[in-house]
Formats: sequence, structure tokens, C-alpha cells
Amino acid sequence: MRLGLGPVGLSAATGSGLQRLAAQALASSFDAVWVEESRAEGVGGGLAAAAMLAQSSPIRIGAALDAGLYHPLHLAEDIAVADLTCQGRIEVLLRLASPASDRYAAPASRAALEEHVTVLGQALSGAHIQWNGEHLRVPGRLDANQPVPERLALNPRPAQPVVPVWVEAVEPWMAELARNLGFGVAARWAAGAGVPAASGRWPGMLLCSADAQAAPLLAAAGAGAGYFLVAATTPEQVAAAGRRLAGPLRMPGFPAWVNDGE
Repeated sequence: MRLGLGPVGLSAATGSGLQRLAAQALASSFDAVWVEESRAEGVGGGLAAAAMLAQSSPIRIGAALDAGLYHPLHLAEDIAVADLTCQGRIEVLLRLASPASDRYAAPASRAALEEHVTVLGQALSGAHIQWNGEHLRVPGRLDANQPVPERLALNPRPAQPVVPVWVEAVEPWMAELARNLGFGVAARWAAGAGVPAASGRWPGMLLCSADAQAAPLLAAAGAGAGYFLVAATTPEQVAAAGRRLAGPLRMPGFPAWVNDGE
């Protein structure tokens, strides 16, 4: 089982506040700290914030990103640069966006979003890619830019051979798309719901509230693994969640008194 803190919204966050949360998460046996952007509110920079936070903490860093709002090759480049800056510790959660604001022209159709995420996945794979779709063409091969190669590859490459990427699946087709691309599947916690099935090497992810309890999370995982993001917002909440969850999730067969950190 994996345990992450967040995602922490950037709209009201400060650099020092994020650093305090990361320090407490590390001390409380969390595996990662996550930040999230909200471009609908005019708050971007999720990868920049993640890269900044990685400079002050050795923990893994996640970024929840609004996908589909700008070209997937640019997003792939941003992920690669952040991963290099984090020395191979970046993780990504994609949220497929609807039109966000006048600043962005988000894809309005399922087909457009599928193209965006597919091209992103191919770019992050390190392959030399060519894509001629309804909404995207890679390389663009604009007349003004000739001559250009038939295929291109992401440069620079991420530090990790494979960047961990999940897709928040609010509709069934999003989960299918994630699995087809080798991405993990994420969902929001709901009573009685299970952890999404693992996809490739990535366990299913559940986004949980700050007061999440160990027993329901273990029940949701069943006999499989799970990655639980706990939305604690203060160092005190982080410490309490670590005491409550870290032991039982990682050593569920031990007696209760062993895992009781209170």
C-alpha cells in the first residue's frame, strides 16, 4: 500500500506552508506529497510548484494537472523538466478538463481529449512519434517550418524510465483510456467503493478525505494494492493521518496494538 498527502491546492498555498507539510509527511511515513493546480480558477504551475518543493524535501512529489488545456507535447516537456529537476521523483495525476476560462480553449469532445492524452503518453514513452489525427498533428509540418522530420521525440527525456501517471476517471471511458495507455486509474473515495484495478505497474488510486480511516481503505483494496491520497491540509492533520494509517496499511496482519501510534 502507498500513502500520499494531498493533493494540496495551490490557490491558497505558500512555499513555506508546502515545505512544512512535506517535512511532516516525511516524518509521518507518507510516500509522497501532491500539489494540484486549478486552471479554471487561474491557478496553474502545478509542475513548477512540485519541482520547487522537491528542492527542500527528499520525498516523492506528485502534481495533479488539468490535461487538455494546452498542447500535449508542451505538457510532456514540462513533465520531463520537472522530473529532471526532482531527480526522478515526479508523479502525475491527469484531470481531463472541460473548458476552463477565457484563457484556455479546452477540447470540447471526448475524441479531442483522447488524442491529447494519447499523444502525451507516446511522447513520455521516449518513442519517435508521428500522429495525424482529427485534432492534432505531430510533427505539425507547417509550410513555414519546412523542412522538418517525419517523426520527433521528446527532448529532454524524463529522469525516470517510466513516469508514474494516473488518470482521474470520472467516466468509464477515461478508465479504459488510461489502461490502454499503461497509465494508472484514480477515483474519488466513496463508501463501499473499491480501489480501481491496477493498470500495468501502477496500483489503483483513491483520493480520500483528511479523516480517512484504515479499515475502510483496507476493505476497498481487498486482496490487491492501493495508493491512497489523503487530503490533509495542516501539519497536525498530516501527523494524525500518519499515526492512523501508515502502520495498518503497510502491516495489516499485525496486532492492533503494534500499529496503534496514538
